[in-house]
Amino acid sequence: MHRSNRLAPSFLLLALWSAGLALIALGPGAREAMGEATVAAHASAPAVAAPADALLPLPQFKPCATTSHPLLPAKWEAVALMQDFFLPSFLVGKFVFDESAQAFRFSLADQYGIDEDFLVTTNGRLYRLEGGEQPTSCRYLTAQSPFTVPARDWLATGAVCVGQAPILNRDQQWWKSKSGEGANWYWYNAGNRLPFRSMYYADAKPSSAAPIYEYFTLNYFPTFKAVPTTNLARLVALCQRPEAATPTAAAEYARPSIDPILKKSTYPKISARQQAQTQHWIPGLSPCSSTGALPPPWPERVQGTVFLTAVSFPPNPFPSRVFYDWTKPAQNTTLYYFPPTAENYAQVAYLVGNTGYIAFQRQNGSFSSCQQALPGPPIRNWKEADHCQCRGELAPHTVLNPSAVPTKILWCPTDLAAKQVFWTWYSSTGTPIVFMQSNSSPTAGTGLNLADYYHWAPGSVAPPGTFDPPALCKGQPVVKVPQACHNCHLPLNPHGPP
Repeated sequence: MHRSNRLAPSFLLLALWSAGLALIALGPGAREAMGEATVAAHASAPAVAAPADALLPLPQFKPCATTSHPLLPAKWEAVALMQDFFLPSFLVGKFVFDESAQAFRFSLADQYGIDEDFLVTTNGRLYRLEGGEQPTSCRYLTAQSPFTVPARDWLATGAVCVGQAPILNRDQQWWKSKSGEGANWYWYNAGNRLPFRSMYYADAKPSSAAPIYEYFTLNYFPTFKAVPTTNLARLVALCQRPEAATPTAAAEYARPSIDPILKKSTYPKISARQQAQTQHWIPGLSPCSSTGALPPPWPERVQGTVFLTAVSFPPNPFPSRVFYDWTKPAQNTTLYYFPPTAENYAQVAYLVGNTGYIAFQRQNGSFSSCQQALPGPPIRNWKEADHCQCRGELAPHTVLNPSAVPTKILWCPTDLAAKQVFWTWYSSTGTPIVFMQSNSSPTAGTGLNLADYYHWAPGSVAPPGTFDPPALCKGQPVVKVPQACHNCHLPLNPHGPP
C-alpha cells in the first residue's frame, strides 16, 4: 500500500479525538495534527449504557441515486451559517441568485454589529446596497470584486459522489470536488439536490476571487430554495446609473479578503439589532449564556460511531468506531476503509496511558505495520483544557438541530499562529455532533479534518482486548508529537496550553 493512502499519525490524532477520536494530525511537521475531526451527523443515538458485546452500527453509504453534477436553479434564495477559518465568530448570510440578471446579492450579519448588503454582477462590479429588503440606493465599490457570482454547478470537473448518508437526519449526497492539491466537500439534499453543507480546506488565495461563502471553512444552509422571481434585475438597473460610474472603494476591495467586512465588527460587544437579524434569518439560533457555557465532560466510558472525512482527494470518508475508557485510561479508534481491500482494511489507533500507536490491519485480521506515533488518550474535560468557547446555540426541533435538546456551537483555538481552529458542535448534554479543523493540509497524510457522529453510547464497556496493541507494536521507536497535542492528551503539558 502506498504511504499516501495511510493516515499520517499527525492527522489521526485530530480525528480520533473529538469522538474519542484522538488520531488526526500527528505526523512529521504536522501542526495541523492536533485536531479533532468530529462532525456529528446528529443522527440521534440513545445515550444509554451498552453491554460489552453490543457494537453500535457503523454509518454506511448508499449508492448515489445519480452521479450527474447537481445543477442549481436559475433563480434561488438561501440562508447560510458560515464558520470562519480563524476568528471566534460566525456570520449569517442571506443570498439571492438570478442567472438572467447576471447578479448575486449577499447580505451578511453577525451578533457583533456586522450588517452588510452587497450586489455583485458577472462583469465583476461590486456594489453596497442601502435601504433594507427593497434597497433604494447603492454605492459602486469596485470594478474587480473579490466576491464572484456563483456558478449553477458548484463542483469542479472530476468531482465524485461518494455515496448517500444522512446529515442532521436528512439524507445527503456526499460530493468531493478537486481543489488545488486537496478536495472541498459538498453535501446536497438527496431529494431536491440543493446544497445543505459545504466545507473548504483552505482560505481563498490572494489571487483568486470566489463566492462569499468560500471565504468560510464550514457552511450550513438551513434554507435553500428555488424561487420564481427576484428583484435583482431592478437592483442592477438601480446600481448602474450613469451618475454612479466611478468606483469609490477600489483600494479597499483590491484583494480577495473579507477584511473590509470584518472592520465593521464590534466584537466582543454584542449588537442587539444584528443579533435579532441573525435569529430572524435562522430561527432557533441564539447566543450562548456565556462563552464558558460548555457541554459536560466526556463520560468515563463511551462508544461512538462516526464518519471521518479528509481534505485530500483520494480517500473516501472512513466509517469509524471509538471506544474510550478513562478508568484505564485508554482509547481505541478504528477507521475502516471504504471500500476495503485485502491489504487495506482498517487503521487502528491505540491510545494507552502516556503513549499511542497506529496499526494498519489487513482484511484477514493480521497487521502489516505499526508506529508508536501518537500521544495518550484525551482527558475528559479537553474542551476546557483547550480553552474552547461557546459561540452560539441552536434550539431543539429546528433544521440545524433536529434533536430534543439544545446544540452548542464551540470554537477552540487550536493553533492561532497557524490560523487553525476547531469548530465543534455538541448537544447541551454532551453528545458530539460535528467536529472540524480549519486550514488543514491535504498533503499531511490523508488530511482528515471532519467528523460526523452517528451514535454515542455513554457507559458502553469495550470488549476484552480492545485497548491491547498488536505484538508488532512493541519496541517501535517513539515518534515525537507536537507539544500542543499534550494540552489535551496524556501526558499533559505541566503548565497547560502555551
